[in-house]
Amino acid sequence: MIKIGIIIDKYHLQKKALKLIDYLSTVAKISLYLEEDYLIDYSKFDFNEDIFFVKAKGDLILNLIKLIERETDIPVINSSRGIWLAINRFLNSTLLRQSGIRVPNFTLNAKGLIPPFNDYIIKNIIDQKNYAFSPKIQRMNGYLTISDQRALDEVNGEKAKYTYLYYQEFIKSKWEYKVYCIGDDLFYYKQIPILIDPDKMKSRRKIKEIPELREMAFKAIKAVGLKIASMDFLQSESGDFYLTDINSSPNFNYIKNGPKIIGDYLIKQAKN
Repeated sequence: MIKIGIIIDKYHLQKKALKLIDYLSTVAKISLYLEEDYLIDYSKFDFNEDIFFVKAKGDLILNLIKLIERETDIPVINSSRGIWLAINRFLNSTLLRQSGIRVPNFTLNAKGLIPPFNDYIIKNIIDQKNYAFSPKIQRMNGYLTISDQRALDEVNGEKAKYTYLYYQEFIKSKWEYKVYCIGDDLFYYKQIPILIDPDKMKSRRKIKEIPELREMAFKAIKAVGLKIASMDFLQSESGDFYLTDINSSPNFNYIKNGPKIIGDYLIKQAKN
């Protein structure tokens, strides 16, 4: 029987992955590697899985993946490199642009220095935590400023981590487009942008393939090095699509039969 190791944290285990684990348990032998359990000696492990699947993005998770990659030849989906590039907004914005993918203008500025564009959103630099996007919206002199509370706390909070902020030019779009990638399969959705309606699932609907999004999505996952991902796109008033976010740990429960699709993909990759 195929052996699958699932590297995960308590949040994703309880909120996002139970259906996947239930399905995989019927077709494979499952080992759970829980982030909160790993304040221990890694040298005690003898990895014998056929494949690993990662459903988290914390520092301990990344270190465990690096250990597996260094000490074994067991495939890990997604890799430590892919996850790190996905969660580091400045690095992935730079890499994606260099790869010919249209992303909004962006800067990494020291605290107190505004970006060279008028309408912008301030996002957290390292997107690792599991709490939701909490926007603070302001209009000054006719221009729009959106601040993610997570980003402000990282610079101004009691446990400040940085002295600089990631700025992304705001793209006004009627719809927000969501593309899920599972191997070579893409799933397309659109919804009213979350800044207009925070209840994203109320307006979300499945849509047909958009060739431009297909091309951009495949270029993006190749550049970052992901096998499973989700991507957010906005379409400007001129009709151009912009990739605004890439996520290495998407909630595949939003896809019809998502847990089974993920599970079957992992089984296939393990057999290969």
